[in-house]
Amino acid sequence: MQLLRSLLKQILYESVRGDDDRKITDICCHSEKVKEGSLFVCINGYRNNGHEYVPQAVEHGAAVLVVDDRYVIESRSGPVILTEHMKVNVYELIRDRNICVVAVRDTRKALSALSAAFFDHPAERMKMIGITGTNGKTTTAFLTAGILQEAGYRVGMIGTIESYDGRRRETVKNTTPESCEIHRLLSRMVENECDCCVMEVSSQGIALQRTADIFFDIGVFLNIEPDHIGKGEHATFSEYLYCKSRLMRQCGIGIVNQDDPNVDKILAGHTCEVENFSIRHPSDVMAEDEWYGMESGSLQSHFTVKREWRREDIVMQLPGQFNIYNALAAISVAGHFKVDREQIKAALAKQIVPGRCQNMTAGTGYVFLIDYAHNEMSLRNLLETLRKFKPARLIVIFGCGGNRSVLRRYQMGETAGRLADFTIITSDNPRWEDPERIMNQIEDGLRGAVCAGEKPSYIKISDRRAAVEYAVSMAEKRDIIVLAGKGHESYQEIKGIRYPLDDRKIVQEALDGGIREYHC
Repeated sequence: MQLLRSLLKQILYESVRGDDDRKITDICCHSEKVKEGSLFVCINGYRNNGHEYVPQAVEHGAAVLVVDDRYVIESRSGPVILTEHMKVNVYELIRDRNICVVAVRDTRKALSALSAAFFDHPAERMKMIGITGTNGKTTTAFLTAGILQEAGYRVGMIGTIESYDGRRRETVKNTTPESCEIHRLLSRMVENECDCCVMEVSSQGIALQRTADIFFDIGVFLNIEPDHIGKGEHATFSEYLYCKSRLMRQCGIGIVNQDDPNVDKILAGHTCEVENFSIRHPSDVMAEDEWYGMESGSLQSHFTVKREWRREDIVMQLPGQFNIYNALAAISVAGHFKVDREQIKAALAKQIVPGRCQNMTAGTGYVFLIDYAHNEMSLRNLLETLRKFKPARLIVIFGCGGNRSVLRRYQMGETAGRLADFTIITSDNPRWEDPERIMNQIEDGLRGAVCAGEKPSYIKISDRRAAVEYAVSMAEKRDIIVLAGKGHESYQEIKGIRYPLDDRKIVQEALDGGIREYHC
């Protein structure tokens, strides 16, 4: 528990109504998580305004409300919260439930500062490693954690696939959770005696102040290309780039991909000590002599890593140059810990990342990979990489998420048309959009690839399971089939409901012989 009065010393506030001399049992920003004595912070999200959930929060036992002062007006009977859809008479809640109301200019900033203070600043008691980039955050986080664990460190993780507090693994809704959940997780890591935390830091997480009160010992920048631009995301590429760059002003050591064309913009105004990694240029950590092999349905990446005068040969189960970049970032981070070369080699040789180039058919005549590639950059990198293995045919199955960038659909379709021998367009997470409309927009991109050569070969199968079954039924020796877009996800989101759907399970079922006859 924390005393409200001491917590309020951590933030700037406009006013306080009610008694601030009370003990707070918890802090949250979702009304369904409120319990007796909680401090409830009203944040304005993409779909919901937290101020509209004040009655529910109060009903669940909230003792303190932190509200945006722009939503509060004074009436004769006391303060009233105004939102687009409703009015909440806060005065009556204060009077009837003895609730304290704190008005601030920015509830997201307040949530971050209050959360850090409530959990006693856990980020200051571990080594914090933050990883950002359009693609590769999850793989780099797993590789980094794997190396450190191989060296005997106790490592916590927060990222797209899961959080790990040193003892327990949990799935998370967002790559970078809300600040109250981040500090709750970090607090558990401290309790479980973690030495460090590896965290994926998304641009949205930075923009929405979720990491505002964390100083990272090491910040890693992987890459950036136009993505996550549109309604509910970033307004422009410049805004997206700026959010990514903020990590370099929030860390002690910045480790950056020297080969990314926007690296100078990422470093503009940086306040950290800078190190770099590269495949193309002299740098602190380099990769040379890369080559790729496909044997008995297994894909491997081989390269030599060069650090100062030392050279080491590395073998990974993760295919492709983009994964070599991810490995270089992880090796760079390991340089700031007590890790020897054999531990690095052993960790990289055995690391597999769920839903990231995950091979479902090792030992068979063809390869079926599952990957999270869900934008043009990641799909292009993936398909160009798989071309280097010289498959008999390269077959790609993918869709695009609804309520996300529309331009992404055309770009991914055009990329598939250029680089794949055969494309199966299917449904991803349509969310609130018509899946057929999304598929048609992808098809427009495929047709746009005609100018690059022959007319692309493709089919549209909206049922994702049927699309997988069709691909398996047509597979031949030395084919590479890749199912892209959802990776580790275990659901398909349609009109606000998440239905069970796991690409790994449906692929395994199809491989095991559960294939229905499908007519095109």
